[in-house]
Amino acid sequence: MPKNPAKNPTLIAHAQHLAHTLSNAHNLRSITDYAHLGEFIIKDNAPLLNLTSNDYLGLAGLSHAIISPHSLHDTHIDLHKLDTHRQKAKDFGARFWEFSAKQGIGAGDLSLGSGSSRLLSGGTPVWESFEAYLQEIFAPKSALLFNSGYHCNVSCIAALGRLEGVGILIDEYAHASMFDGLLQAKAMSKALWWRRFRHNDMAHLQELLESTFARFRHIIIISEGVFSMDGDVCDLSGIVALKHRYDNVLIYLDEAHSLGVVGENGLGLAKSLGLCGEVDFLIFTFGKALGSMGACMLCAKELKELFINTARGLIYSTALPPLSIAFSFFAFCELWRLGEQREYLRALSKQARSKLESTFAKVDSRGEAKKLPYVLGEWHIISLVLGDNATAIECQDFLESCGIFAKAIKSPTIPQGTARIRFSLNASLSTLEPFYQALEQYANRFC
Repeated sequence: MPKNPAKNPTLIAHAQHLAHTLSNAHNLRSITDYAHLGEFIIKDNAPLLNLTSNDYLGLAGLSHAIISPHSLHDTHIDLHKLDTHRQKAKDFGARFWEFSAKQGIGAGDLSLGSGSSRLLSGGTPVWESFEAYLQEIFAPKSALLFNSGYHCNVSCIAALGRLEGVGILIDEYAHASMFDGLLQAKAMSKALWWRRFRHNDMAHLQELLESTFARFRHIIIISEGVFSMDGDVCDLSGIVALKHRYDNVLIYLDEAHSLGVVGENGLGLAKSLGLCGEVDFLIFTFGKALGSMGACMLCAKELKELFINTARGLIYSTALPPLSIAFSFFAFCELWRLGEQREYLRALSKQARSKLESTFAKVDSRGEAKKLPYVLGEWHIISLVLGDNATAIECQDFLESCGIFAKAIKSPTIPQGTARIRFSLNASLSTLEPFYQALEQYANRFC
């Protein structure tokens, strides 16, 4: 009997319906690629000040000089800025090759492909050298490299969630990769128990611990150092205090947005608070402040062995190219000399938040009812919360018309009613005056 098409819509029809639904909700995503140059991106042959990049210390914008030191040219950018950027990139590239020589890494060791998973033959000595360096800084922890922060979180949380007797409590605003790890674990182990705790709410976390700690051999608390959307800081001291009250608690902390920025040498929140020893699983990613790609897990040696044998994103992924690992190693070693950039970024972030607050009046009442628009963010990630998706898109388009590139973040990425423009600041920004002028113009329209 032939099938009734009305009762058997094609996959393409499903896709079209989903796209239509998302479009009506002002939430249809698309991909556009751009040329980048320093603090600008080029769109439609015009430079836009880039306030979306996670390249917090400006290292990614310099890294092309490693391969092609004469690659910088663009007639759309002020020539003085271009010359300054070109010289910085040239110096940066020279330091990379000096570093490589000291590490015994020759150009022939830096291929653009690894050929296989690291568990087969995809690793090279530079992997081992980088892990040894990380282990020296964060002793007694052992280091294990991953292809990305997403790979690391999904793989490691899924591996932990499959262990017998483990319960997991996760901050409700933790990164999607962490929740995806829980979903993968749940798919493979129906016994997994996990709950969200209200964002940075130690009272709620304690309430959950009190009601569940006796049920599990281990309870793992998952959080971020600096939160990727709200830009606020984890109450790590509060979590550690709770760990001391319950002897079966472990802490899992993702420092993706704090590495390179937080702390005297940019080594992250836990290190800056003297709490590295209290964090059982410490994650760094290299695609943000380090301007590279990849990630690492820092944990006990025995747990590293667990992940080598159970972290599927490590086992079944082709290893990153040796050149990427060498660059991440170099960038990590550069952190100690980038104090000036960190200070500048901190001052710029403070100035930007102050300007947003003064432009849009009363802001972030911390627990009281908030009047739109309001501002979130304590560090280099600052958001102007506008409410609905359509308003956020309107603001995005207006800023772009003023030469500012900043993207709308919409539900369901963030909670409904908190659609926003997320401004991601970095040390390569020479001035934010054009941004401030655009904000003033938009505030006049909005208010």
